[in-house]
Amino acid sequence: MAGVKTTPEIKEITKIERIGAHSHIRGLGLDDTLEARAVSQGMVGQKEARRAAGVILKMIQAGQIAGRAILLAGQPGTGKTAIAMGMAKALGEETPFAMMAASELFSLEMSKTEALTQAFRKAIGVRIKEETEIIEGEVVEIEIDRPATTGSAA
Repeated sequence: MAGVKTTPEIKEITKIERIGAHSHIRGLGLDDTLEARAVSQGMVGQKEARRAAGVILKMIQAGQIAGRAILLAGQPGTGKTAIAMGMAKALGEETPFAMMAASELFSLEMSKTEALTQAFRKAIGVRIKEETEIIEGEVVEIEIDRPATTGSAA
């Protein structure tokens, strides 16, 4: 039997941590002319839908459709959630973005109006930044400046 010649090969494997099904998406994968790249920013395929989402993003960034909702409709497994996540990432953290699945809207626990109202409230995106000043030290003396009697003289 002839001897098999082997060549040692070393590959470094980069571990990818995924939190959810779409945690690898970093944008829509479009170039400056809004053409979809084959594989970019975690997106593959759906070139026409990605281009359409890119046009909507440009309109949002220009302030032409600010404060409105976007509805992505289609069959299960066609990439609606991936495109929505790509849009959110492309808009950045400063732009309020709230995703809502149809199962949240068609719930037996609350009306459709209440579900939509809650989703819009989440999307408002009010951020409160608070600064506090902390003074450390030892209390040596407390002086109270108020009268000893609080009753009124008649």
